Amino acid sequence: METDGAADYDAPVIIVGAGPVGMLLAYQLDRLGIGCLIADKNLQTTQWPKMDLTNCRSMEILRFLGLADDYRAQHGAVSVDAHFDSIFITSLKSGGHLVGSWRLPSVQQQRNDIKLNNDGSQPAEPGQRCSQIIFEAWLKNLILSKTKVIRKFGWTYLGHVENAEGIIATFSDNTGQSRTLRGRFLVGCDGGSSRVRRSAGIKMSGGQIPARFYLIHFRSAQLARELSFGRFWHAFTAGTGFLIDQDEKDTFTAHYPLTDDEKDGFLDPHEVIHKVLGGSKGKWPILIDEVLVHSEWQPSFSLAEDYSSKNGRVLLAGDAAHRNPPHGGYGMNSGLVDAIDLGWRLAAVTKGYGGERLLKAYGTERRPMMIRALQRSYRHVMEHVVLGDFYNRHWNTLNCNTPDGDRVRTEIESYITLSGPETLDRGIELDLRYDHSPFIYPDGTLPVPWSVKTYKPSTRPGSRAPHVFLKDGVTSTYDLFGKEWTLMQFDPKGDGVKLGIFLAVAEQLGFPLKHVVLRGESHVQRIWERDLVLVRPDTHVAWRGNEAPADQDEAKKILLVVAGKMSFPEYTEPERDEEYEFRDTVAGFAVNNENDQPAIVGEDVD
Repeated sequence: METDGAADYDAPVIIVGAGPVGMLLAYQLDRLGIGCLIADKNLQTTQWPKMDLTNCRSMEILRFLGLADDYRAQHGAVSVDAHFDSIFITSLKSGGHLVGSWRLPSVQQQRNDIKLNNDGSQPAEPGQRCSQIIFEAWLKNLILSKTKVIRKFGWTYLGHVENAEGIIATFSDNTGQSRTLRGRFLVGCDGGSSRVRRSAGIKMSGGQIPARFYLIHFRSAQLARELSFGRFWHAFTAGTGFLIDQDEKDTFTAHYPLTDDEKDGFLDPHEVIHKVLGGSKGKWPILIDEVLVHSEWQPSFSLAEDYSSKNGRVLLAGDAAHRNPPHGGYGMNSGLVDAIDLGWRLAAVTKGYGGERLLKAYGTERRPMMIRALQRSYRHVMEHVVLGDFYNRHWNTLNCNTPDGDRVRTEIESYITLSGPETLDRGIELDLRYDHSPFIYPDGTLPVPWSVKTYKPSTRPGSRAPHVFLKDGVTSTYDLFGKEWTLMQFDPKGDGVKLGIFLAVAEQLGFPLKHVVLRGESHVQRIWERDLVLVRPDTHVAWRGNEAPADQDEAKKILLVVAGKMSFPEYTEPERDEEYEFRDTVAGFAVNNENDQPAIVGEDVD
């Protein structure tokens, strides 16, 4: 690789991959005043409907960025009055039986519930049903207007060399000409088959799951008119896959489980759709207006062994760092959290107030949370496997209007109800904890018990800061945060602790800090637990207390720790059982170690 001479472009951060994660990272860097170059081999955004839920954590991040309402208003995003229902049926044909359902409220109903339960246990925003096709196109339009983002579409990443000072990366542009880019950091957001990850020599643990599916994204006005069970989000038909209602209009995506002898290229997409719709009652040959895209896909279950290279100049985010089944919706949504988390660290290091060890801590903090999400996704997959086995054992009675048929359908309904919805794991979505980080300043308190299904608010250092509405019923605590660091001070009588020393030290260190003083907000203060709470740019708590630092030395120590200039003095690296549990799951779940294959066959990815 050519490394000498002048580079075609210099940028503090080079991002490979202009999918949702890469583009949100570019947006965040621009917002924080850091220039970047983002390159992608594709000229257009995806036409594959991979993601169909932007979950509540992602949506509150978008609110924090001031983007949530604009995103919900995009043409193709499902309306705020549409429900999030999943139905389980023997067939979508006339005469099919509804055997179970997960009934979840609309965005508008969830907003009402969030306001009624203003106890800190809720997200700042409900999730949003929207295809990744819409999401990516919207993000691309956003970054096209950003002055600190250099955009290079049609550029293919070829490789890089790395040293202690930075990286030199080589690309082929859309004319085939070789281009050399020089940067301080390189971020691989180039998907599950990441070339950046391979070039950096970062290994993945895990592999593909022993299941193949055929995806058909299509339009059918007849299907939209003749839905026997009403509108839904997901419809799981017995034994033949599932259907996603993408826009509450006439666009759907069918997913059909392939047998060993069924291969892409020998399948008629129309016939496959008819099989999925018909379920256990045989094909339902409705009229298909248009097949938009179709291909075979295979889910993966894997995790990068590190989120950064040895020298710390190359970092991974999104699918380049973790690959998981769609069950639970943890893939792209976890990637968006990666982007916001990594963005502030890159900005802190580039501006000089942050230590470079912050970048190593990015993986230290995020990997355990991703292991937790992967393990939960595995459980959701296995619940569908169990359900599929039950269908196979009782195939001949599923549609029978007999006592035997009634009994079988009742058993299925009980199982589905007990399993519960896959997209309400508030512990996975909201209760992200980075208290194991050397750059969190602990206060000696014990953590509240963690639960996969519920979130109990806490400002214990390392925790996600709770959303609470102020007494005006409109303003969220998330609306008060600055672009970078925020010091929340609760001062009910106007005679609270004096923060002159702390604020002066922050200014001396070049530590970007917004100071927010709240008076008359006793409800919020009770939930936030302390008079002083220091919130990071990723909305996680770094330090808290009821008293200001006593002197300059104490204030400086706090700020140097949370900025990654020094580890917390008493820090010891914890033992994490999650790593061993993950490896045990991989050993029994992944059928191979093919971690560099694209999830969708034929998808044009880097």
